[in-house]
Amino acid sequence: MLNLKKSIFLALLIAISANSFAIQKGDWIVRGGITNVAPQDNTGGVVTVDSKTNPTATIAYLVTDKIGVEILLGLPFNHDINAGGVKVGEGSHLPPTLTAQYYFDETEFGLRPYIGVGYNYTFFLEDKITITTSGLAGGHLKIGNSTGFAYQVGFDLKISEGYGINLDIRRMNIENKAHITNIASPMEFNVALDPTTIGLSLYKEF
Repeated sequence: MLNLKKSIFLALLIAISANSFAIQKGDWIVRGGITNVAPQDNTGGVVTVDSKTNPTATIAYLVTDKIGVEILLGLPFNHDINAGGVKVGEGSHLPPTLTAQYYFDETEFGLRPYIGVGYNYTFFLEDKITITTSGLAGGHLKIGNSTGFAYQVGFDLKISEGYGINLDIRRMNIENKAHITNIASPMEFNVALDPTTIGLSLYKEF
């Protein structure tokens, strides 16, 4: 797994060797590809959530030559929810994120690093209990929405004028409260996703 701190250090190191700048105020950058969302185990192993890869897209607008504002969009991510190593349910969520970005100068090799800090709103579209052989069978699962900060480092690599490949790494603060009802002993617990996401995309500048 790529480490966000190491990636930021790499971005700063690359920026030192930059000698040109291609984008400017008023430009748009549209990126589309796939992103893997890998939740972290922050509940002591009581509840774990599997990783998921889905198509995603981002739209960034340059408010200055180096500062951009980006929105992250995508299809719903459907995760398996496990307890004690056994799948007990599923949850489908969307994590739209608005991010302020700083773009470093493009190097002579066409590599342009950037960093960002944003705010995430995660909401669940569908959540359900799937296990049928325990005390949770027949229960109703409801996972609440959450907000939190998101930290980003990325790299654009130009392959032709206005087109290129993008690598995007984020760490999001996502912690949702879950409720299970319609069982003998209703439950309430936190689902601390706090995922690291890695995305690979193609981009187009306008």
